[in-house]
Amino acid sequence: MSVTPADMLIEARDLKMDFPDHAAKSLFGAPPRTPVLKGINLSIRVGESVGIVGESGSGKTTLGRCLLRLHEPTAGQLLFSGSDYTHIDRSALQSLRPQMQMIFQDPHSSLNPRRRIGAIVAQPLLASGIETDRRQAKTRAIEALQRTGLGEEFADRYPHELSGGQRQRVGIARAIVCEPKFILADEIVSGLDVSTQAQILTLLRDLQREMGLSLAFISHDLSVVRVLCDRAVVMLQGEIVEEGRCEEVFDAPRSNYTRQLIDAVPLPDLDDDWLIREPEIQKEETGMDVKGKTVLVTGANRGIGRAYVEELISRGAAKIYAGVREVGSMGDAGDSVQEIKIDVTSPADVKAAEAACGDVHILINNSGVNTNDHLIAARDAGDARTEMETNYFGTLEMCRAFAPVLEKNNPGAIINMLSIAGRAPIPLMGSLSASKAALYSLTQSIRAELAPKGIQVVGVLPGAVDTRMTENFPGDKAAPTDIVKAVLDGLASGEADVYPDGMSAGIAAGLAADRPATLAELAGYV
Repeated sequence: MSVTPADMLIEARDLKMDFPDHAAKSLFGAPPRTPVLKGINLSIRVGESVGIVGESGSGKTTLGRCLLRLHEPTAGQLLFSGSDYTHIDRSALQSLRPQMQMIFQDPHSSLNPRRRIGAIVAQPLLASGIETDRRQAKTRAIEALQRTGLGEEFADRYPHELSGGQRQRVGIARAIVCEPKFILADEIVSGLDVSTQAQILTLLRDLQREMGLSLAFISHDLSVVRVLCDRAVVMLQGEIVEEGRCEEVFDAPRSNYTRQLIDAVPLPDLDDDWLIREPEIQKEETGMDVKGKTVLVTGANRGIGRAYVEELISRGAAKIYAGVREVGSMGDAGDSVQEIKIDVTSPADVKAAEAACGDVHILINNSGVNTNDHLIAARDAGDARTEMETNYFGTLEMCRAFAPVLEKNNPGAIINMLSIAGRAPIPLMGSLSASKAALYSLTQSIRAELAPKGIQVVGVLPGAVDTRMTENFPGDKAAPTDIVKAVLDGLASGEADVYPDGMSAGIAAGLAADRPATLAELAGYV
């Protein structure tokens, strides 16, 4: 496909850069100059990601800084959207800055330790004059943080309160806040652990596609470039020795140096039988044991909540925060139990709980209401609103508040108490079925969103349980203790959805085999 001038965002033509070598300077006269870039020709198209790779000292970072005009080239020409910016003055360069941003290698040293995250991300907007109102700049900064997976609460934190991966997300948010056309990412994952590297690379790829960014990604790691970039440029001693589409460069390298770089990529030693291991072994590796963990249980003073507290004690949980509406309602629950006031429908209570329970590993969302009412035959929609407010929005607010806590205290887990009624509507409890169906969908969405952060999300869909919420339900009911044991066993074995009793397991199997017949049979039974 032919490339038109309009397709080109950045071009470097015969670019040269040298620096004075002060170590070799004689007593008199100017220091000799050392060439770093030796006639670079490079183009980056609109929406294209280009990986610049090479060993240390090959000139990668110098080339990147020249593309951003952080260094003024010694010779050659730089074009941005067809306009020459090689030697433009400072005022002209200032107007170009918002369209060209950089993500730095070290997220710690690139963030001002004395400023809050919101101010750091908002600074490019104010410095470039895009925003003059600080409140509006902070609003846009929060939006940028949210695009990178950080909540609004991060705006009021300082850099030292964040992990390395979170700080790098802040660097990305600062780079995208001005809605640039081009971003230079200089070795941005080299200091991060492997799982965090994957999260940052996935985020950057998604943002590039979403915003139509052109991206130059500097790295010495060819495996990273292969995942993220469309084209690869290989540099050696200030010159480009090979370039082309990633699959071409990796599958059929023309340069001996490129082959050496590819051969130097470390590969893991794989166990030959890893694919045929027993599923139980794999589940144990992905699940979580509650022993030694700190757990927060909402709705803890009766029914299933009380059963959770007692079973957690017996399984060796280090600390249990018992969330109750009235402090003192737990009685003498044990030395490891600490009561904390939580009404999940109260934003103030949720925020206070987040501040008080910063050491939590497992969040059990057990708070809920059941008005035992129909949807259409009910007097009004008040009961349905109450159930949605508690069962759905209350759970959502708790998940939003504690997801950063669980990520910080990794490993982390969330257990959401749902109901089989969320998958098999029961007319007698129409409003409960509706709220639990919404909560079932919410749990799946949260699971997908938090999986990259290493947070396990478990949905529990019991049938009738012998509690006050189901006092009007006919037929057999499971004991709360049996439900809780099945849930914690499911958490330990890495299950996503737990059907903890015979009724719920039977309905789930029936729904999978013949949903209409199962729903009809259930309605007839009720």
